[in-house]
Amino acid sequence: MERHHTATAYVVSKGHTLLLWHNFLQMWLPPGGHSEVNEHPVETAIREAQEETALTVEIIARKPILISDNPQTIEAPRVILLENIDRKDQPPHQHIDHVYFAVPTTDVSFEKPIPHGPSQWIPLTQLENTISLIDPSGRSVIVADDVRLLGIEAIKASGYF
Repeated sequence: MERHHTATAYVVSKGHTLLLWHNFLQMWLPPGGHSEVNEHPVETAIREAQEETALTVEIIARKPILISDNPQTIEAPRVILLENIDRKDQPPHQHIDHVYFAVPTTDVSFEKPIPHGPSQWIPLTQLENTISLIDPSGRSVIVADDVRLLGIEAIKASGYF
């Protein structure tokens, strides 16, 4: 089966995680997408977050297990997900999704529209329970458990809770 490298950035601010409405998949997801040629996963996560949200973000770093200039080290993802992709417009394939937690480099306004389209900043208290969010058509859509649980972990990693 064909596999594509992708990266996701759970963007967190003031105890909230940002979720975007994905029109094709009909679900709420954090910013993310396919890696470009010669782009490593950290670069992908930062670029996708900027393209989809207009926010400049930085990855929340953890204590490295190795510090080296040669070979160079980059931030490890919080988790790598192997996702089966079954879309009518593409042959079945998988995404190897490198998931990162990130924070904006400047203060954000939760009321300011996100260029991607429908979006919501979800507080930790709401993520701690199974939640439904209203999609652009007015339907209630349950947020996938992996998205909800990683959103919680991203907020905790930011130190704001």
